[in-house]
Amino acid sequence: MDVLFRSVVGKLWMTIIALFALVLTIFSLLIVQFFDSYYLKKQTDDLRALAERLSESVVGAADKERIVQLAAELGSVYRTGLLAVDEEYRLLASTPDRSILPAVSVEQLLHHRQLPLKEALAGGHPEPTRIIFHDGVSPGNDRTQLLAVTAPLDLGTGRNGAIVMYQALEDFNETMEEIRKLIFVVGVLGFISTTVFAFFLSSRITYPLRQMKQTAHRIAEGDFHAEIPIRTNDEIGELASSFHTMASRLDELVHALSREKEQLASVLRSMVDGVIMIDAEGRIAVTNPPAEQFLRDWEYEQKSEPSPIFSLYQRVLESEQEITEDIPLQGRIWSVVVAPLYVKDQIRGAVAVLRDMTKERKLDKLRKDFVANVSHELRTPLSMLQGYSEAIVDDIAATPEEHKELAKIIYDESVRMSKLVNELLDLARMEAGHVELKREWVALHPYLSRIQRKFANIAREREIALQLEMKTNVEKVWIDPDRMEQVLTNLLDNALRHTPAGGMVKLSVRGGKPLVMEVSDTGSGIPQDDLPFVFERFYKADKARTRGRAGTGLGLGIAKNLVEAHGGTITVHSKVGEGTTFTITLDSGGRQS
Repeated sequence: MDVLFRSVVGKLWMTIIALFALVLTIFSLLIVQFFDSYYLKKQTDDLRALAERLSESVVGAADKERIVQLAAELGSVYRTGLLAVDEEYRLLASTPDRSILPAVSVEQLLHHRQLPLKEALAGGHPEPTRIIFHDGVSPGNDRTQLLAVTAPLDLGTGRNGAIVMYQALEDFNETMEEIRKLIFVVGVLGFISTTVFAFFLSSRITYPLRQMKQTAHRIAEGDFHAEIPIRTNDEIGELASSFHTMASRLDELVHALSREKEQLASVLRSMVDGVIMIDAEGRIAVTNPPAEQFLRDWEYEQKSEPSPIFSLYQRVLESEQEITEDIPLQGRIWSVVVAPLYVKDQIRGAVAVLRDMTKERKLDKLRKDFVANVSHELRTPLSMLQGYSEAIVDDIAATPEEHKELAKIIYDESVRMSKLVNELLDLARMEAGHVELKREWVALHPYLSRIQRKFANIAREREIALQLEMKTNVEKVWIDPDRMEQVLTNLLDNALRHTPAGGMVKLSVRGGKPLVMEVSDTGSGIPQDDLPFVFERFYKADKARTRGRAGTGLGLGIAKNLVEAHGGTITVHSKVGEGTTFTITLDSGGRQS
């Protein structure tokens, strides 16, 4: 019931009933008042007119008392009582019918204090009077009501009298009571019919609204294709049509927003740079994978410190300008640009773009190191060439043997310089993608055995065991034999140079597709800090750059480019004091036997 009264149906229903009840009550009061006033006034006017005509008729009559008596007798026929008295209040005539005064005597009427006899005996025409008599049995219960009209009476010979005409109001009261009952019955019937009609009307009117409410709930849950089953031409039908139009446009808008959101998310996910959007409250609203990686790295490295993005955001709020700053983190260098976001000339957030500048800075460092390394590698042989050439020019070498020795040194240094320049040219061509491979099917075992025999004497002289281990059923491989021999030669030469006497160098092959070749040794190993840079140009684990067994530092860089030109990869694993293993993986594999 409470739900009904709180609904639109209940409110409309109760409003109609309350309005009808108010109108019915006011109408009933007005109509009862109208009937009461109308009939009472009409009855009063009739009595007054009758009394005045009787008074005028008596004036010219010879037997005045007889006329009055006849009038009194005739009045009972019309349920109108008449009393005539002289100036000494003696009763001259009265209506004999007791039905007019069933519980009141004539004497009570003549001596009633509300009856204006004195004014009538004095020749006046007093106003009609409503007289009420009590029955004397039930105190306070009025049972007899009279409407009395008093008029002067000329009895002749200088005598004055008065006549009193009266009527009982019981008939009038009964009539008004019947009218009230009729109004009550009509009101009850009208109330019942209005209640039914109001409920029917309110239900009829609010049914489309309830349908719209259910449809609105479905739209709120995401069902934008929900329709209202209303096909009318009134205002509610127009509202339903507008509702359908709104739902379809809302569906289009939501789909458009979803597409834009998906496109934005795809763009953010595919971006190499990190993006962080900060809202007006300083909270991170949007991120992409590179930005999330940056935040995770910062949380790992600086657990108790807030992200530097927030401090940059505060600076943006203060300066209202774009801020750029480099942030080193986990061995990387991030360039962060934070720009304010404006909404109606007010800053409502900021967007931070993070770019990993590690590679660029590293390349810049490599460029600088390349110049320094080339200068370093060329300075020594050039100095020696200059010095020994001056010795020959100044005839410092006295004997032909000394002349020949100085020339031999100059020749060796020129060969070294030529080798360095050729390796630099080869590496440049390889990095530019101009590697020309002459591939052919090469028998694997004889090919590797020949390379082993090439280093057998050197290994024997240094008391190092050189082994070839074949753990594959591949018979032939599709490679450039000269280029791959250059790679293996460089790896075996490095392994022999860094392995002490009594150690072992192993060349092993396993797998098939992919084919894996490993060159491992039990030498001094490479420090962990140097492992990521062993394939860089001129990089040497020997920081002193001592000559002798040390090479130019270009061999591993050339080896990496040649392996990648074959479509493979080369990796290194090493522990200081335990040895190093270089692994070559050729995805193209070979042809099995």
